[in-house]
Amino acid sequence: MGKLTLRDDVAIGSLEQSHAANMVAWMHDPEISGNIGLTRSPSLEATQAWIASALSGTSVWPYAIFLAGSHVGNVVFDQRDSYLGSARLSVYVGPVESRGSGVGVTGMYLALRDCFASRGLHKAWLTVHSRNSRAICAYTRLGFEVEGVLRDGFLLGGERIPALYMGLLRDDFLALETEAA
Repeated sequence: MGKLTLRDDVAIGSLEQSHAANMVAWMHDPEISGNIGLTRSPSLEATQAWIASALSGTSVWPYAIFLAGSHVGNVVFDQRDSYLGSARLSVYVGPVESRGSGVGVTGMYLALRDCFASRGLHKAWLTVHSRNSRAICAYTRLGFEVEGVLRDGFLLGGERIPALYMGLLRDDFLALETEAA
């Protein structure tokens, strides 16, 4: 694999209450809600409550993704296991025009770098449905490997399809070569 190209106009920062309205709007996009397996219609109140809970505790590490200073998505680590040093990663980029251009990969890279370097993370893991080829490609570029297949592990449009369980170890991440775009 060649060097991972990162965008220099993408940054991560703290997720804040002021981001809730963007998040709700993005979650109403069928592509996002379908790919993340959303089971309820999002509301501003529920999103604000989730942000408050994430920021007040220690079990979730939420990051906002910024493109040229504008909030365009989120990277979240949850389902943390402090004994194993593992956490589940989830990500989405909201605006259609920001997808597929390296924004999500760069945001994930920056969040993974922070978690591996300063939060003691040993392994990040995720599940992704087998038809989400854009996401699978992005995860693979970051060094994630398929560790298993969860048969009928995802409902997409009422159809049961396989989900992939993918993992990334700190040492594999640290071995990535990167360059700024």
